Amino acid sequence: MLIHPFSIYAFPVKSYDSDQNGKLTLQALFHFLQECAWDNARINDFGFEYLEEQNAYWVLSRVLIQIDEYPEWKDEISIKTWPKGADGFFALRDFLIFKDDKVIGRATTSWLILDRESRRPRRLDSFNFIHENFLKENSIDIKLDKIIIPNELLKHDQRKVYPSDLDVNKHVNNATYVRWMLDAYFSNHTELISEFEINFLLELLLNDEFSVFYGVNNDGTFYTLKNIQDKEVCKARLIAGI
Repeated sequence: MLIHPFSIYAFPVKSYDSDQNGKLTLQALFHFLQECAWDNARINDFGFEYLEEQNAYWVLSRVLIQIDEYPEWKDEISIKTWPKGADGFFALRDFLIFKDDKVIGRATTSWLILDRESRRPRRLDSFNFIHENFLKENSIDIKLDKIIIPNELLKHDQRKVYPSDLDVNKHVNNATYVRWMLDAYFSNHTELISEFEINFLLELLLNDEFSVFYGVNNDGTFYTLKNIQDKEVCKARLIAGI
C-alpha cells in the first residue's frame, strides 16, 4: 500500500527560474516536476535510492504539459503529484500546478525503469511499484502516445553535449532537452507556449553531437533532436498562445 498516495510541494519562483520577461520558464517547470516526482517516489519506497540498490534508475519517457497562466518571478506555486498506476512498462504520474489555490497548469507523464548496465527497460512488477491504492484521478484525461513528426523538416542548428548538461545518471537531463528546443522556438517566436508535449527516445552522453530540426503543420510546431547517426533522440510538439 502506498504510504503517500499524493504529495504537495511549494516552489518560490526565483530569478534564475525566470525568462527575460520575468515569467517562469518551461525548463524550470520541468525541474520542479522532476523534484516532485523524485521525492514522492522516495517517500513511497520506489525512488532513486531504492532503484540504485537494484542497479536501475527512473527515466522520463513521455510528457504533456498544459499551461493556462505563467507564474512570475517572486510568485510561489505549489504542485500536487500522484502516481496513478502502470501501463505495460510505463509508470504513470500526474501533476496539478497551483498559484493562490487556482489551477494554472497540469501535466501527465510516463516513466520507465532502466537497467544501469543494459540501459534497457525493466518490468515494473519486479520492483516495489504496483499498489492497490493508486489515485485514479487524471490531471489530463488522455493516454500519451508517440508524437508524429511532419515529413518536411528544416535544420535549425547543431550542438554538442557539455558536462553542465549532465545529471546524476550521467546523461543529459530531461529539462536540458526542453531548453534546447525552447532556444530554437524563441529564436523565431515570442508567444508563450500553452501546450508542450515531448517524447524522450534515446540518451545523449558527454561530447555527443546532435542537430535540432523543426517543422509545422495544423497540429502545432514540432522539434526533433537527431544524433550523428541520424536517429531521433527526442521529439516535441508545442502550441503557442495564452
